[in-house]
Amino acid sequence: MRQWSKDLRLTRRGLIAGAAGLLVAHAARADLLRTPRQAAGPFYPRTRPLDSDADLTLLKGAAGPARGETIEVAGRVLSLKGHALDAVTVEIWQADSFGRYNHPYDRGGRRDPNFQGFGAVRTGADGAYRFRTVRPRYYGAGAGVRTPHIHFYVHGRGSELVTQMYFPGEAMNARDFLYLDLPSDAARAAVTARREPGTVPRYLFDLVIA
Repeated sequence: MRQWSKDLRLTRRGLIAGAAGLLVAHAARADLLRTPRQAAGPFYPRTRPLDSDADLTLLKGAAGPARGETIEVAGRVLSLKGHALDAVTVEIWQADSFGRYNHPYDRGGRRDPNFQGFGAVRTGADGAYRFRTVRPRYYGAGAGVRTPHIHFYVHGRGSELVTQMYFPGEAMNARDFLYLDLPSDAARAAVTARREPGTVPRYLFDLVIA
């Protein structure tokens, strides 16, 4: 995976401010499960988008906000011992609320021109990251249908991880070929976010990379 510029700054609504307060502190502990690796798929950006901050719902120059259900995705990047990893880059990319990626290879169906589609942030001293986005729609057909998911690329401190985040309680998970291909229930649990109640639905997803 290509590494982008190190100048990753959070803007819009102070998304990173107070992120640690939204997350339950992790005591240092042993035997954390490393987050399983999964395929990047064909839709990782070919070049870094001009607008790639932490709020994917607002695209510079767009006529309005992205369509669909606004959600927040937050978590921490951790070591196998449970220690927070700072200065690690977290990138996400995903389909929009119509099930379409902002990518020249994805030519199927309607696309939301107001959706940013990709975001990148850097973890703070507490290892925290946070994004505002929309809940992606499923896409594909037949045996190749994909359950709603968000792609992650995490890199820094000599480690990198490509994986996907799945939504808890989503019925389509039970027939998604990549989700089912994971080796155990524990591995599937490790790539499934936890839902927190709130005015804006919040999904907590920690990443264990080293």
